[in-house]
Amino acid sequence: MADLISGSQLEQLERYVTDLFAQEDDGLLSIHAEIEHQGLPKITIDPFEGRLLQFLLTSIGARKVVEIGTLAGYSGVWIARALPADGKLYTLEKSGKHAAIARASFERAGVSDKTQVIEGAALDTLAKLSSEGPFDFVFIDADKGTYGAYLNWALDNLRSGGMVAAHNAFRAGKILAPENEDDRLIDQFNRQIAAEPRLFSTIIGVGDGMAVGIKK
Repeated sequence: MADLISGSQLEQLERYVTDLFAQEDDGLLSIHAEIEHQGLPKITIDPFEGRLLQFLLTSIGARKVVEIGTLAGYSGVWIARALPADGKLYTLEKSGKHAAIARASFERAGVSDKTQVIEGAALDTLAKLSSEGPFDFVFIDADKGTYGAYLNWALDNLRSGGMVAAHNAFRAGKILAPENEDDRLIDQFNRQIAAEPRLFSTIIGVGDGMAVGIKK
C-alpha cells in the first residue's frame, strides 16, 4: 500500500489542485462575499469540487441538469459554465431569500440565461419537473435526510448514461462513527447508491466526498 497523505499535506494538495485547475473569478468570489454579508451558512462546495462537477458534466455531454439545493448559487455557477449555450440548469431552493441571492449571483456571473431557480419544497418541485426530463445530470446537495428520496427521483428521470452526484458523502469522516441522524442517513444513502443495480457507482474522495453514479 502506498504511503498515506497526512492532513496538512492534503490541504496543501487541495490548494495545489485549486491553483492549477479551479481558480475563482470575480463572479465566484462575489458569492463568498455575499454569503458573508447575508450571514448564510458556509456550506458551499470547494472550488476543486466545482471543477470536478464540470469535468463530470463535460464527460457525459450534459445539457439538462437538476441541482437540488441552491443556497447562494455557488455550485450552480460552476455547473452552468460547463453547459453548452443551449444548456439548462434547473436549481431548486426552498428559501425565498436564498433563491433571490442565487438569481443575483447568476446574473453577476453571466449565466442567468442558462439557469432557472425554482422555489419550494424540493420533492414537490421535482414531481412537477419530471415533465421536462429526461435529464443528463442530477446534483444533490440539500437536506441529508431526503438524499434517498432524491436519488430515487434521479433514477426515474435520468437518461441512460446520465449521472447523479451527491455532496458530503463523507460527512467530515463521521460516517465511520455517526454522531447524529444526518451522519447515519448519509451512511445509509452511500449504501443505497452502492447497492443500486441501475447505477455504476463509487465515491470520489475529494473534499467531503462526492458519491457518483452513472445510470445504466
